[in-house]
Parts: sequence; C-alpha cells; structure tokens
Amino acid sequence: MSGHPGSFVLERRNATGFTLLEVVVAMAIFGSFLLILAIVTREMRGNDNRYPVDYLRHPQTAAVLSRLRRDVSDAFGGNPYPPAFQDYKQDEKTLIVYAVQPTGFAQTIVWDFTKEGEVKRSAFSTGNAVSEWIARGTPPMEISAYEVPGRAWGVRLQARDEKGALSIDQIYVPRAH
Repeated sequence: MSGHPGSFVLERRNATGFTLLEVVVAMAIFGSFLLILAIVTREMRGNDNRYPVDYLRHPQTAAVLSRLRRDVSDAFGGNPYPPAFQDYKQDEKTLIVYAVQPTGFAQTIVWDFTKEGEVKRSAFSTGNAVSEWIARGTPPMEISAYEVPGRAWGVRLQARDEKGALSIDQIYVPRAH
C-alpha cells in the first residue's frame, strides 16, 4: 500500500514510558502535596509547644475552662463573688460565684480546686445543693482576682505542668449587666 501514489502509511511505534512534560507535571503535583504536609506538620508541632496542655488527651481540663468561663460570665450582682458560702471560703483554691442561670434563677456556684488533679463544681439554689460535677485528671489550678475598671472584678485561672511551667493562664470577666 505504500507504493500507491497519494496514500500514506501510519507506522505505530510501541511507546512505553512517559514524556518529559508528563514527568514534570506529576512531580510538581506530588511536590505540592509534600509541601502542604510539611507545613501542616510544622504547625502541629508549634501548637504542641505553645499549648502545653493536650486538650484532646485531657478533655476534662477543657470542660473546666469552658464551664468556669460560663459561670463567671453569668456572675451577677454588686459583689458576684461572696467571701463565704456555707463551709466554703473564697481563696486561691476555692471560687464562689453568684450567677444567674439560663432559666432565670440565681445559683451560688462553688468551684473547689483543693484536691490535686480534681476540680469539683457544686451549684446551690436557696442554700440547697442542686448539682455537682467533678473533673478528674486536671493539672493543679489556682484562682486569683483580676481587677477590671468599672466592673465586677474578673477571675484569673492559672495552672502549671509537672515541670512548673505555666500551662494555663485564663482571665474571665463577668458580662456587663
């Protein structure tokens, strides 16, 4: 057939392998994924250094922080932190908060940090215990006052890890009523 004028023959070569352009494109895509993976890994290691408390391993600690934030935010009255309630006294290991609940009723809430590795939250309504919640596996925590001009003072919660380094330093302030 190749001998006829005006006809042509297509020769098929057995092409095995990739062209240079295909290899370059594949390497660029793979390199992009590797770069993204390296950046994410570096960010996660940076977070480990910034946040010494592993909240995924110790979810009770995160629960304490969020519940305490809510209680202090709901603090109410001229002095939402009474100096004493029943057998409790306000100090660096005990926080007493007078707060209004979402139901509209007021409660006195006692946060007890006296037992190492345990935080106890007790709520009282008209002097009667209405709820108790205990978080275990928490670092040792301390409470102190935080001055807020023109408002009820805030609460500062601090905790240190086994090496004595500051691992939690949170300041909670009541909402303006």
